[in-house]
Amino acid sequence: MSVANEPAAPKHTGEPMFLWHQVLEARRVVASERLAPVGGSSSTARADLLSALEAYAVSLTNHRRPIPYALRDELRMRRLTR
Repeated sequence: MSVANEPAAPKHTGEPMFLWHQVLEARRVVASERLAPVGGSSSTARADLLSALEAYAVSLTNHRRPIPYALRDELRMRRLTR
């Protein structure tokens, strides 16, 4: 059961909305690991976020949608800090 203000996640794995939900989840995991008492987010969580961002950018391009500047900048930064 989904929350009233939260749209249900799309079912098609190649669709931009499905991939956007993957990006949001990966960001949540990185943020929660960053706050963990052990310190720092794991490289696996950061790699998952990079993969989600790249898949979302490819999907936007395939659907002839522009990649927002902020997303493009985040993707560039994540690629440089692997």
